[in-house]
Amino acid sequence: MKSHTLYIITDSNRQFLNVDITSDFNRAMNEIKSSCNIFFPNGPHLTRVVYMEKFDCQEHAEKRQFELNHFTRMQKEKLIRKQNANWNNLCPTNMDTSKKNRLFILHKQPI
Repeated sequence: MKSHTLYIITDSNRQFLNVDITSDFNRAMNEIKSSCNIFFPNGPHLTRVVYMEKFDCQEHAEKRQFELNHFTRMQKEKLIRKQNANWNNLCPTNMDTSKKNRLFILHKQPI
């Protein structure tokens, strides 16, 4: 049985929040990473997964997605802060390629 992942992804400024579901999380993240600039080069670069839920049934994941899509921004932010107070990137692969983030990662490694 496939598990389905619901996630909320945002840009580095937390201006945009996008709710989506996938059955293959790694593939979805690779697609997002590779298509960030193709369609809207000046648009938002959604690179940070800030919220995730896993479901065994696609119907339940779709119901939850429908519910979250009707949340206000304040409700989504409250939900994210419950699980991820600092809005850290929960994605297992580093999608954010900004210099600032790379320097931060370098400083976190033990010297």
